[in-house]
Amino acid sequence: MLSDTPSTDNRGFFSLCDSNRYQLRLSEVCGKRCWGSPHGWVVTLGPDYDTHLVHLMRRVRIALPPLNTIRRQAAREEWFRLVNKFILFKEPSNDIVFLVIAIFGPMNLLAFARVGGGGATLNRRRGQDEWAFVTNPNNMKFKDVTCFDGQMYGLCEKGMLVRFELDSPLSAEVQVISPHPEGVCEPQKLYLVESLDNLFGVFRYGFYISSERRHETVSFLVYKFDFSASAWEEVTDLKDHAVFVGDGNSWCFPTSTIPSKSNSIYFTDDHWDWQMYPGVAYGGHDVGVFDMASRVMQPLPFGKDKPHFYSRPTWVTPTVRLN
Repeated sequence: MLSDTPSTDNRGFFSLCDSNRYQLRLSEVCGKRCWGSPHGWVVTLGPDYDTHLVHLMRRVRIALPPLNTIRRQAAREEWFRLVNKFILFKEPSNDIVFLVIAIFGPMNLLAFARVGGGGATLNRRRGQDEWAFVTNPNNMKFKDVTCFDGQMYGLCEKGMLVRFELDSPLSAEVQVISPHPEGVCEPQKLYLVESLDNLFGVFRYGFYISSERRHETVSFLVYKFDFSASAWEEVTDLKDHAVFVGDGNSWCFPTSTIPSKSNSIYFTDDHWDWQMYPGVAYGGHDVGVFDMASRVMQPLPFGKDKPHFYSRPTWVTPTVRLN
């Protein structure tokens, strides 16, 4: 999904299936920051601080709980920087019941909410129709979160792996599983990906070009966590899979299901740290494909895109084919 275009209800999409651009009429996402997912849904945040889940094809909206408690803990000058990342998980037993994780504020704190659509009835659990906070006494900065083998895991700071329980009797608390991989330099961005019955840490490296107000990614490192040894080990071959990272969920697909390049990392620009002046666009152009074998970056041929101060391209997976 490409950047928002002001003064229109249309939103541009670039399809990996056929390398074509499409326009969808989506007033539900216009004027809002969006976070993508592989479930056909995006999370939206508007200047009124209202948040929703929006299904791109069915045009269904599910309201998320008010952000009042998050706003009290993470005051920001601009609305679109209140939450750094929303991550969306479907409940296995119900296709319209969701767990939404929010990484928010300058300290990258963690909150979660459970919501249901279509009249779904939820058993009373922590975070049902409200934002509940994960207890983090050591103030570890979360970079990404995923669900693996029925457990919630997070990646913090230089690559520290942690686990946390959302439904503990008193509160959700963070447990350190492993420190960061040995000998790694601190990356600009970190992502946690579940795939191939493994848990992967994806480390993104690059630099900031101040004269052009943009970032440029130069390389990635990928590590697999060995649970038997409680340690990270480097991976140089993703085989017939492709990884997608950026704003929103991080995920991995077999390239037999989508026409993407195997053993590659597809990335979008999720750098928001240099957004210094209200209403002024920074970055948004750091988008491309990293080939793990050749370690070469390639652009995506989606043509001209003009990111705005609140809007960047993000990966989404529609549940039906665009036409």
